[in-house]
Amino acid sequence: MQLRSIQYDEDEKLETLLDTEITYTIEEDNERVIRYIETGMEGMGKCEMQLRISPENRIMIMRSGAYQTNLVVQEGKKHFCHYETPFGTFAVGVWAKFVENALTDDGGKLRMRYTVDANSTLLSDNEIILEIKQYGVEET
Repeated sequence: MQLRSIQYDEDEKLETLLDTEITYTIEEDNERVIRYIETGMEGMGKCEMQLRISPENRIMIMRSGAYQTNLVVQEGKKHFCHYETPFGTFAVGVWAKFVENALTDDGGKLRMRYTVDANSTLLSDNEIILEIKQYGVEET
């Protein structure tokens, strides 16, 4: 899997790329679940990440490890979520600018852009582009 994360900050754009192995499953209710390990985030330690994508494109981003996070990203709705950091626990608002879901049973692409705020103050403007390919399968 390749995950590209972009943070926008006024005139700047900070982009990181993660190329890692994942577990990609489809549950009985057609919810798609992506799991992977993330390391190297400053102060966060090793984290298990889980994205749960409902058939309605409601995406839950859950981080477990030293600090727990549960964000809900859904186009057209603002969700109030739980976010832990080494500096404390926050309630944040998450609003999706867009969600583009082109995932199939074999992989595909998921792209979303969302903002995170606290007390109506913008904390971050984020874009995630996730590409899943079957191991050993070449693109034509």
